[in-house]
Amino acid sequence: MSNNPKVNMSIQATKKVNGLADPTKPFSSFMKYNKNDLDMKMKFIKAPAMNTFLKAKVFSMVKDNMMETYKKCPWGWNGKDKRAELFHKDSRYILVQHSSNNSIAAFVHFRFDIENLIEVLYLYEIQIDKDVRGKGLGRYLMSLLETIAFHYKMKRIVLTVLKSEEDVVKFYFSLQYEIESYSPEDAFYYILSKKKKTLELVKN
Repeated sequence: MSNNPKVNMSIQATKKVNGLADPTKPFSSFMKYNKNDLDMKMKFIKAPAMNTFLKAKVFSMVKDNMMETYKKCPWGWNGKDKRAELFHKDSRYILVQHSSNNSIAAFVHFRFDIENLIEVLYLYEIQIDKDVRGKGLGRYLMSLLETIAFHYKMKRIVLTVLKSEEDVVKFYFSLQYEIESYSPEDAFYYILSKKKKTLELVKN
């Protein structure tokens, strides 16, 4: 433990929410999306509870959507490192499935963590299949994530986005995410954050 009482409180807050079996439980009525010709249901799962099939699906979605982008930036693409990040014991997921056949159309990968000495919800991935994009699902998932984060009194939602992904950067800016004070100016990425909920989660 730290000598700083505030940091200790942050650590305790993060431990508490990490210990929950399902942090989405208070929002079960919002774990669906029925809009713009989409009929989706959502479920929460912790990475250690994922079976081999599910892990393969998640990894392939990230690889299909992101590998070429990663290759063009200084991070490069390393499948082994990506798997370690995706399936870390603290990784949490909201899986979005087609109600008709249970196939996965999107997912959110996040963790409750300590960042810059405060408790945060860190968004690692939001991946959406190409055929369901442009239908408001990403925005809805972000509003769900914000609601969860601030319900559990996380101080911020934090994420890292590549500067080369201009449409993605615009998307987060449109949701009122801001460049963090400790985001390195000369880097090829931004660290973005949001201190309070602005997106309203509404029944659909």
